[in-house]
Amino acid sequence: MEDEQNDGAYNCEIRLRENPQRRKDKVVIGCGAGFGGDRPFAAVKLLQRVEGLDYLVLECLAERTLADRYQLMVSGGVGYDSRISEWMSLLLPLAVERGTCIITNMGAMDPLGAQKEVFNVATNLGLHLTVAVAYEVALTKSGSRSFLASEGGASTYLGAAPIVQCLEKYQPHVIITSRVADAALFLGPMVYELGWNWNDLQLLAQGSLAGHLLECGCQLTGGYFMHPGDKYRDLSFELLSNLSLPFAEVGFDGSVCVAKADGSGGVINFSTCAQQLLYEVGDPASYVTPDVVLDFGNVSFHSLSRDKVACVGAKPSDQCIPEKLLKLIPKDYGWKGWGEISYGGYGCIKRAKAAEFLVRSWIEEVLPGVTECIVSYIIGLDSLKATNISEATLLEQYSEDIRLRMDGLFEQKEHAVQFVKEFTALYTNGPAGGGGISTGHKKEIILEKELVGRESVLWKTRAEVTEVMDLSQAISPKDDPVKDHTLRGTHWQAGREKTASGARMELPSLEVEVAPAPADQRIPLYNVAHSRAGDKGNDLNFSLIPHFPSDVERLKKVITPEWVKQVVSSLLDMSSFCDPDAVKKSNCWVNEHVKVEIYEAKGIRSLNIMVRNILDGGVNCSRRIDRHGKTISDLILCQQVVLPPSSDILSCKLALGIVGGVTLWPLSACVQGSSCAFDLPKSEIRKMSNYSSMDGVLYCKTHFEQLFKETGSFTKNFQSTGKSETKQNELLARNPSKLSPLFSGTQDKCATCNKTAYPLEKVTVEGESYHKSCFKCFHGGCPLTPSNYAALDGVLYCKHHFAQLFKEKGSYNHLIKTASIKRNAALAAEEEAQAEAAATTEAEAKEELEKEPEPEQS
Repeated sequence: MEDEQNDGAYNCEIRLRENPQRRKDKVVIGCGAGFGGDRPFAAVKLLQRVEGLDYLVLECLAERTLADRYQLMVSGGVGYDSRISEWMSLLLPLAVERGTCIITNMGAMDPLGAQKEVFNVATNLGLHLTVAVAYEVALTKSGSRSFLASEGGASTYLGAAPIVQCLEKYQPHVIITSRVADAALFLGPMVYELGWNWNDLQLLAQGSLAGHLLECGCQLTGGYFMHPGDKYRDLSFELLSNLSLPFAEVGFDGSVCVAKADGSGGVINFSTCAQQLLYEVGDPASYVTPDVVLDFGNVSFHSLSRDKVACVGAKPSDQCIPEKLLKLIPKDYGWKGWGEISYGGYGCIKRAKAAEFLVRSWIEEVLPGVTECIVSYIIGLDSLKATNISEATLLEQYSEDIRLRMDGLFEQKEHAVQFVKEFTALYTNGPAGGGGISTGHKKEIILEKELVGRESVLWKTRAEVTEVMDLSQAISPKDDPVKDHTLRGTHWQAGREKTASGARMELPSLEVEVAPAPADQRIPLYNVAHSRAGDKGNDLNFSLIPHFPSDVERLKKVITPEWVKQVVSSLLDMSSFCDPDAVKKSNCWVNEHVKVEIYEAKGIRSLNIMVRNILDGGVNCSRRIDRHGKTISDLILCQQVVLPPSSDILSCKLALGIVGGVTLWPLSACVQGSSCAFDLPKSEIRKMSNYSSMDGVLYCKTHFEQLFKETGSFTKNFQSTGKSETKQNELLARNPSKLSPLFSGTQDKCATCNKTAYPLEKVTVEGESYHKSCFKCFHGGCPLTPSNYAALDGVLYCKHHFAQLFKEKGSYNHLIKTASIKRNAALAAEEEAQAEAAATTEAEAKEELEKEPEPEQS
């Protein structure tokens, strides 16, 4: 609540909104930046490409970024993101023209300073703006009523409430914040526009899901996803160069669709959404944000088009709202000193080993005991610890281009400086052929984490309006940076993406055939799953998302805490040349301090793994070349594993369900008890590569080889589906399949397509049966669930479109008539197509008969 004595500041206790109003049925929110080093021109493109964008969020503040800002401010620099002028100069003209509000956390440690900078930009552009700020404040140590922003550099993750207040009080063009939780930057405008309240926890969960998916920018649309050589993720360079930043359409009922600009490059699909869903969340069933604790365990994704995906299933966790908030407190953590030198040619690794030995010996002479602060590794050999070569000596033998790096974290500046001096001495005192030395030292800090009560965290908002000025003094159109950029060739038109040569760019499909991974043989995890790694302080988080969803059950038997710990333990090796005692010491430390937690996200059939205390102190002070641990996803994927056979009775490689985009349903069962014969059009069968046939009967390759090749006999008594239907039915009667309950005993017809709906694929509502793939909104094609639909005159709608079409207009008659006409027309078209198919079949049969040679005359 607001404290009268605290100069209009509010604490973070939950206060319900008074009479919240729904201003829109749907709000469109884009992500213009996913981290501090993102590309401003990509945000300009998003504004150009997506009309009707209500908000553009620039999320530029990571834990390390905040620490860097604090250090700069202490040393006399600015405490806000110094690129804010560049961003606003490019975005403001078009954003104001389009009516798009910009929300950003680029205020960092000094949001008021950032506000002044934006004023200067707006003045130079001749723009009349309202710029609001929302920021944390803290009482001075003396306890006076004056406030200082984030005294001592400490900052707390705020929720969406300060942003909502800015929108309610000021209707600003720009909102600048200090530390705000990433998802809350997006949730704020949803709460304001859609009339949500702070106890609408289900809506807040869906909104926070949208924010979490958007917050890392192009990671949702193909960035940090493309992987040449991986058939599931192999995008062309041109497709990747034309990425679209993502945006979300969020309805007042909590419906969420994430999307990229129509016809743009990149990709947004189940795989990209699944990677981002699990990115840095730890336990998917308990992801804590300041506004709601989220349960992502049953979230699922449904592609509506090449450029849009529906997101469902987020809900509040058992602990709905966190009682405490996360506070980050900067602490001194010593001094970093490092050096690098390159060696090439014959025996270069042995020379690097000699150089490392010399530097350690020299500094030990001057500062005994300091060598324990130093780690070393060889770039090009083991710096990422991601190699999986069984014969390490072979790699060493053929390496002719490597770089030794030594990195120390010392208690005193003098120690770091001395280390740099000793390393530089390698030029004339080290092994032959060393060159390209680079060294440095710097002060390091860490961000200690502390949970604090909501009542003790205070925040304020304020806003200022730029002066109206003589527009003749403003930047002329020819100087407009947005238009300048457009003239340099980045202007975009929907559906007309072009390559550098001017030809229209084709947007290939990434759909590939999927099948269960092979069993009982060594294969790399690349063949089974894809992954993304992230960090939280000193903890590593990586996902494993199977290409074939059912393989998650087999992965769970292999990916154990012990397996994970064994794979990642090399990250804590102190040297590329560890002696046995050092290895033993490192292993003891790993066993005592490194903890592994494995979680399952059942909605996307995936695993999320947390490894505690593995990142050498975390991004702010790690001595590793990859401070974030980003490369560890591929360290995991290149490991060889042996998967057990599937215990699922549907384990034939030609598995039931959707394979390669084709829906397969069995006509009959083979005597092995697995469904191997399928009633498919020949055109669809040609798409498949993992089947064999005999006398017109289809078999998975495994059973085909067992039945025919291995026995050397091709005269098994199996009846073809085309030879004798009666004999086949008798065989099935004598040998009922284990799967028969799933595909027999039903005469139910799908109410949408009028085809048989088998139990495995059936949804039953209001006495009608539907295929799961047909159970969609009649108006918008949105996927439905039995607990989330509305029906009128037998026609199904999602609740969002039902409310738009009927409740808000107050009349049902004209729409009932329209729906009936459309449904009858669809049935008539289907009957006509069936008649044409029958006629074609009859004509082909007649043509075959005419081709038969007449009998010879005797």
